[in-house]
Amino acid sequence: MVERREPKPRGGAAKEIRTGHFIKKWLEKVEEDSIIGIHGALKSEIGRRNFLRPKAKWLKAPTYESFVKYFGHLRRWGLVEFVRDEPTEWVYHEKLVSIRMLKPWPDARPLPSTEVVPSTRRVYRLSALGRRPEVDFLWDDPLARGPLREMMAAAFAPPATPPA
Repeated sequence: MVERREPKPRGGAAKEIRTGHFIKKWLEKVEEDSIIGIHGALKSEIGRRNFLRPKAKWLKAPTYESFVKYFGHLRRWGLVEFVRDEPTEWVYHEKLVSIRMLKPWPDARPLPSTEVVPSTRRVYRLSALGRRPEVDFLWDDPLARGPLREMMAAAFAPPATPPA
């Protein structure tokens, strides 16, 4: 007799702290935040849980690059929405300067400028669709792997606005 098992969750869904559910809970708590702010909060939570664990059983945080990719899937499904751009500034810190940038090395590079570099940070919040309990399965797996993907996309897509 063949026993039927549930498929093992993939990626972040297999972890103790599920990335999608953490993003949803965090945005419910703070209402609006940037991707780097949410990623920092996730890393802090994982660090807090690792505090009393032996190193062999530590949880691993997703890299920033994989977190941005995951967040992009949530944005495409319409679970999070863009709010505004916040201006930010960035300055080179002296500890970030490589020793190879200083003289008398033969391949020394010039020191980076110490000017303030203006930039922007995008701020997001939960959308109305992201707050609905019917779409909680998308927070687990935003790629929606499976045979019903197109049906779900049509059912949960925002209504199309007629051309004016």
